[in-house]
Amino acid sequence: MAGVPKLIILSEQFRGKSFELTTDKYSVGRVDQREICIKDPTVSTYHCEFIKKGGTYILKDCGSTNGTRVNNIPISGEQELQSSDILQVGGVEILYDCEDKTVTTALKTQTGINLQGAQVGISTIKEMSNFSPFASDKKKNAKNQKIIIIFVIILILVIILLLAYLGKIMFLKTPSQSHTESSQLVEKVV
Repeated sequence: MAGVPKLIILSEQFRGKSFELTTDKYSVGRVDQREICIKDPTVSTYHCEFIKKGGTYILKDCGSTNGTRVNNIPISGEQELQSSDILQVGGVEILYDCEDKTVTTALKTQTGINLQGAQVGISTIKEMSNFSPFASDKKKNAKNQKIIIIFVIILILVIILLLAYLGKIMFLKTPSQSHTESSQLVEKVV
């Protein structure tokens, strides 16, 4: 008898979190109202569904913003899942494991790990998740955001210094300078 199908998250932020699929239908999204809640900004509020059909599940995208992929191929409509399929829900990479050890096609994750005939266990999952391309994108984005913030702060400081300098020139003239300038204006007029 085959074991209970499950989803195991491979992406760094949620790595190792798993969901057992024991009912006929699951909705996936980033809000608590979904049976499978993945609080990631790349996951739509109502992203996709898992629907039981026979001995496996079908994955259906529900008009998500960032799309749903199976083995790095975008799905349109429904896609029947096989054990060891790598799913991408937005930017979150997930392993579909129904403990069926017979994999009929060569499967590779985005990182190039070949899963054909592989015994997928926790060590394999940890190995695959260390190479998730989405994790490095988040690190790069965080670094880029820090650089942009520093640049904006420096720009604001430069603007403040320029305004202070102009204020000093325009408004902080000594009374004798103002009187001399007024006298020169009067002489020019006369």
